Amino acid sequence: MGWDGYIGGGNGAEHLGKGRLALVFAGAVIVGAMAGFGFGVVFPGGGDAVISRQLPALQDAELPRIAVSESTGADAPLVVLDPGHGGFDPGASSAEGAREKDIALALAVSVRDVLLDLGGVRVALTRETDRFLPLEERPRLAEALGADAFVSIHADSAPVPEAQGANVYVLSARASDREAQALARIENESASGLDLPDGADDVAQVLADLMRRETALASVGLATSIDEESLGAMPRHEPFRRSANFVVLRSPELPSVLFEAGYLTNPEDAARLSDPATRQAVAEALARAILTDLLASQPR
Repeated sequence: MGWDGYIGGGNGAEHLGKGRLALVFAGAVIVGAMAGFGFGVVFPGGGDAVISRQLPALQDAELPRIAVSESTGADAPLVVLDPGHGGFDPGASSAEGAREKDIALALAVSVRDVLLDLGGVRVALTRETDRFLPLEERPRLAEALGADAFVSIHADSAPVPEAQGANVYVLSARASDREAQALARIENESASGLDLPDGADDVAQVLADLMRRETALASVGLATSIDEESLGAMPRHEPFRRSANFVVLRSPELPSVLFEAGYLTNPEDAARLSDPATRQAVAEALARAILTDLLASQPR
């Protein structure tokens, strides 16, 4: 495939510790500013973060490995791909037994490989095996690596088999529609509550709000790129671009989107995503979108 494999993520404990401290501080600031980027808090004006159970205390996680191609420099933009679910959490499933956690991992690996073949960016996966990661830990790992973009990859389910096609989501306190709100509730079920300190002073609140706005704009830009590249490359569930209160998208400093590759409850989507050949078209479109957005956003 023309890429060198992996380089280490650096001093994992040191970087992750700093990332956690920065995220906790930023979360407290934004809660004080009523921007709603804390973990397990209620967003003003609706869109409650849904917590269904408490998970065990988080352990320090090893930082993901960063993959680079032969032509990629050490300062190239870094995208972190996040295969949803994993371990004891299978996610959605098809009538034939295809599981979301497996589809998401296979698609993420394919996207990584296409990105490395195209060159120009570095890539890391939050998980490369069938293991469980709490939702809050996923963007936290990306922040610790200094990522430029975060793409969480999933496959959907629906109460009716007619629902079909892909969607891309950005963070919003209010869901764009009832379907998006319902999906956020399902995906947020593995979130654990985190205690945050009290809010910061007015200056810090203003700075945090500016950071949140800049991150939101960058996230919309990434979603727009995926929207454009997906046309003709895969079935789409309209409206394609949506928004909801996803825990995994709440980083105040990291442009983030959640990509739903299709509905496993739809026989055609399930077959398309289970077949490596037809899944590859989705991977290529997603990789092109990520690369286009990251390279366009880099300073010249």
